[in-house]
Amino acid sequence: MYRLLIVTEKQAVWDMFAKMSGWETLGFKQPRLRKNTAEALECMEKHAIDAIAIEDSAALNDLKTYVDERYPLMLRFPIASNAEEQLHVIKELDRMLGILRADHFNDDYDAKSALWIAQERLLKTIVCGLVPTEKELDMKLRMLRCPEAANVPCILARLGMNMDDPFLTDRWHYGSERLETALRNFFGVQQDGMTMHIAVISPEEVRLLCYPEQRGAQLDEEQVTRYVNDTMVQISRYLGLEMNILEIRKLPGLCAFAMERATA
Repeated sequence: MYRLLIVTEKQAVWDMFAKMSGWETLGFKQPRLRKNTAEALECMEKHAIDAIAIEDSAALNDLKTYVDERYPLMLRFPIASNAEEQLHVIKELDRMLGILRADHFNDDYDAKSALWIAQERLLKTIVCGLVPTEKELDMKLRMLRCPEAANVPCILARLGMNMDDPFLTDRWHYGSERLETALRNFFGVQQDGMTMHIAVISPEEVRLLCYPEQRGAQLDEEQVTRYVNDTMVQISRYLGLEMNILEIRKLPGLCAFAMERATA
């Protein structure tokens, strides 16, 4: 069973968690609650903790820094305003912890690799427009410790593929994940100040999300267009796969992919 730590001075939060029941059914031990950094650190020294929630308070900034530095792989979950929302958060946390603890095709992944895989799958889900709300999107990013934020401008490149291409019809029949891996090897993960996430969303379309590597940095469409064109030349040369640019545009942030905004 998973073990949670909640750090808050608010009595209302303590009361909310005290009234919540059925933790074992959800796959969790009864959460431990602490009021300040000293109590939280003592708890973490004595007990193994799988995920932590820290109240958004300046008094706990040192604890947040400590967790970021000492436990960079530990999931962080938000404290909700009511029990119903908190239950939704806990169920999503259970799902994410299950993914991280899963047997990834019997490969020898360490915890850092497992978290990176989970982050990439989340980014693919977001880029495909499958997260219902901006609030949900932001929660998932924070919970999985993604470096990307929901409201930082980024650039989306939509790339087309011809399904009649011999590479896809004759040579490539292993599915989208293998194709994503092959394309990621060419586009890279970090390049020219950009962090890139690639998603094969259909047999005809690939989406490349370009996110600024440094906080406060700005990307422009021309920079991304040049890089995409150069990379597509290499893909054509070495894989024989022909791709073309369908669209390259700047977005206000990952929040633009939330279903509520995309359909507005």
